[in-house]
Amino acid sequence: MRNMSTVLVGYIILVTASVMILVEGQFPKACVNMESLKRRECCPVPPGFKEPCGEDGSRGDCGEIIVRKWSATYDHFNTKHVLDDRHNWPRGVFERSCKCRANYAGYDCSKCKYGYHGKECNQRKVLVRKNFANLSPEEQDKYMMYINMSRFEESDYLLTTAFYQDIKETMNNGSDPILLFTNVSVHEFFVWLHYYTTNRNTVLPDRTQMPFMDFAHRGQGFLTWHRLYLLAWERALQDLSGDEDYAIPFWDWTASEKCEICSDKLLGNVSSSGDVAGKYFGNWLTICYPSGSIFTDSTKLCDPRVKTGNLKRSPVQRRHANGFNVAFPTRREVSFALRFETYDLPPFSTESSCSFRNLLEGYANTTSGYRLAPGFSAVHNIVHLALGGAMASVPAASNDPIFLLHHCFVDQIFEKWLRKFEKDASALSATEAPIGHNRGDVIVPMFPVYTHEELFSESFSFGYDFEGVDKDGM
Repeated sequence: MRNMSTVLVGYIILVTASVMILVEGQFPKACVNMESLKRRECCPVPPGFKEPCGEDGSRGDCGEIIVRKWSATYDHFNTKHVLDDRHNWPRGVFERSCKCRANYAGYDCSKCKYGYHGKECNQRKVLVRKNFANLSPEEQDKYMMYINMSRFEESDYLLTTAFYQDIKETMNNGSDPILLFTNVSVHEFFVWLHYYTTNRNTVLPDRTQMPFMDFAHRGQGFLTWHRLYLLAWERALQDLSGDEDYAIPFWDWTASEKCEICSDKLLGNVSSSGDVAGKYFGNWLTICYPSGSIFTDSTKLCDPRVKTGNLKRSPVQRRHANGFNVAFPTRREVSFALRFETYDLPPFSTESSCSFRNLLEGYANTTSGYRLAPGFSAVHNIVHLALGGAMASVPAASNDPIFLLHHCFVDQIFEKWLRKFEKDASALSATEAPIGHNRGDVIVPMFPVYTHEELFSESFSFGYDFEGVDKDGM
């Protein structure tokens, strides 16, 4: 079975393929059994080796997973937040995992770090992410063809719709937890990842709730979380297509007055009912699309087996309910954000003024730099609203294939800022951001673990560059 690359799960995701392959994301089949779960250890033996983590080939060894614990030393600390099933990831499942050496990577150290390839992972490779509008018709079609393939290619991983506490209780009762997992496609796998991490309520062990937490948005980790997400999905497309040099293109919405790429042959047209229709959109059903603003029963995780209707979109200029014009951002607005050398400022959330991150995410005014009033949006956020449908719903947004093109452009703007101001991870606050967004916090829920600090680096570090961006970010 072909590989895919990065992801998560309610508190566990596992591999179903008979061949063990890397997915910078969750828990392999070899680790999802009663013995490994009770030992709280994920250190499988990679193919071609005899020792866990390929230690007999100097690839890695088994060691303790070290994560920073959420405590009163953090400005946004709330005692109930530690009960969120995404907290203290991934030690709620495993306390030991493979620690890879040199440029080896993956849950069993059988693969290479992003940006490296070769038998010994010592060869560099830099792919170029190009402007979708500049691609040939064949290259544009290739994107949709690969995304469409991912809808039908079964993932090497399973998803669970149970919280980890339920899985733990199942094991304690002597039952096999595999019954709590289900097969999904590669595309559904990544859609579920985005849903799981984003703004949903914290469900406490007694099934009561407290206001939502978002580990991917509304804080200083917004850009680094999505950078890793793009890398993971890009690798998944490379693996399922067999095209190891494939790079996700970006959609420059500053050059658009309408969604020009939304056509029958490419990203789909919108029917009178709001359904997306076109060459690739026959029976394109969504998952985790909320009814209104919340799920019917938000004390349960979204079940990826339950389809929530046709993919919808409404890319037209219109007035938002709050009175502002919903249109794609302009180059002037992006240039304004790129004037700000400060990456983020207290409270490192949607309330921050005059920070590059909050301007780009879309919670700050692109004329003054000050935070927008609640309910108003700009830049990244306004693109989601302008497209409407699934894209306008944070948990469901990645159902739409335009999501990756949009976020690839957001990542390009982030890359311009990194090169322009030559910043490193010291620009991130260590303890003042919301839970999951601090410099040393792990990017929930990736496994093996990455921190925001590790992703706060120029794109060359991860093996890619952008068309039209020079070394100085111009």
